[in-house]
Amino acid sequence: MSVTICQALGFVVSVLGVGGIIAATGMDMWSTQDLYNNPVTAVYNYQGLWRTCVRESSGFTECRSYFTILGLP
Repeated sequence: MSVTICQALGFVVSVLGVGGIIAATGMDMWSTQDLYNNPVTAVYNYQGLWRTCVRESSGFTECRSYFTILGLP
């Protein structure tokens, strides 16, 4: 009985882990840079595996996709 519970718990934790990996792969905020305190440029830069984005203090967001894996920084 306890072996079955341990196996079921291990399966649930592994499914949650796979879901977390899929969610993290799709997110754009892997690398962030906050420049809100800088009076000259009030922008927020963030990069992911698939694109890089810039958010200005006005709320405007611009994202550019990476066209090739060789162009990654």
